[in-house]
Amino acid sequence: MNVYVGRWDCEYCGSMGNLGPHAHCSQCGSSRPDDVVFYMPRGAEDKVTAEEELKIAKEGANWVCSFCSNKNRQPFNACTSCGALKADSEKYLVVQDFTESVVPRSSKPQRELTQTKPKKTNNSFIKILGFAALLIIGFFALSQFSTTINVDVTQIEWQRNIIIEEYKLVSESDWEVPKGGQTIKSYKDIHHYDQRIVGYNTRSRTVQEAVGSEQYVCGKRDLGNGYFEDKYCTRTIYRDRQEQYEEPVYQEFPVYKTKYDYEIYRWKPYKELKTNGNDKLPEWSEISVTVKENKDKFRISKEIEHYYFEITDHKDAIHRYESNFDFWDNSIFKGKTLEAEKSTIFDYFKGLTNLEPKLIR
Repeated sequence: MNVYVGRWDCEYCGSMGNLGPHAHCSQCGSSRPDDVVFYMPRGAEDKVTAEEELKIAKEGANWVCSFCSNKNRQPFNACTSCGALKADSEKYLVVQDFTESVVPRSSKPQRELTQTKPKKTNNSFIKILGFAALLIIGFFALSQFSTTINVDVTQIEWQRNIIIEEYKLVSESDWEVPKGGQTIKSYKDIHHYDQRIVGYNTRSRTVQEAVGSEQYVCGKRDLGNGYFEDKYCTRTIYRDRQEQYEEPVYQEFPVYKTKYDYEIYRWKPYKELKTNGNDKLPEWSEISVTVKENKDKFRISKEIEHYYFEITDHKDAIHRYESNFDFWDNSIFKGKTLEAEKSTIFDYFKGLTNLEPKLIR
């Protein structure tokens, strides 16, 4: 396990690169600060080889004298500066691990080192965006101004449809005969398919298998005394191996069940009676005597009605609306003048005022 000499910078005189184990600045003699940041300059990693120095590096973190703040080596039981006992001090320099990507390379805090310069913004682009936003806001604000206008009803229309169903005998097929159905015939038919294995094909594939493990340098450990050492992690070693395996071959087999053809009475569409007009006299189509007199065979399943009117705006554009019968019958007729709104600034038609018919187009 390799051991390296760290560095620290003096915060008093600015001297950079003081040897980590040295407790005082080589230029001004100031003590290492309690919150010292040891670092390893990139490309200048001093490896420790001397046995005596390796022994010192392995001693452990320096302890800080609570009385004079002197930094003392771990084996010393008394402060080398004031003589205070180690037992009376509780503070030690921090021992911490770093991955290779975040090993300190400067005395500056890591957060400062990792900050990136903010990208210069394109002021012209921002101005264009701001101008476009102002235009949109301005257009929206101006569009809120309205002027009341009168429009005329130029067309009215109504539509009424009656859907009639017939109760008739029909033929159907299914896996069961419903209630009321009369079986015509039964027979075997394919209900679904099941997949079954009918054999195997021998295939070859590459797989990885673990053959052992190895240790590798995955970071550095700050020993808290001015030295760093390699931090090791363990990873599994794999090798490729060819193996054969049996791939199943599937085949679909039909599953038969009894199916039935049967007859049954159902309500089916018979006729749709349509009426329409452009007057104020909506009516339903006349239902035939056959339908009326055979209520067990025919029925009205639905009655549908629609009521429309068209208006012409100040630019002679036509707008079509759908409304309920009461409004159409009581308030709408050809030539009727209705109140509407147009945009004061942009002059486009905005719609009818205080009315709730549905705009069709």
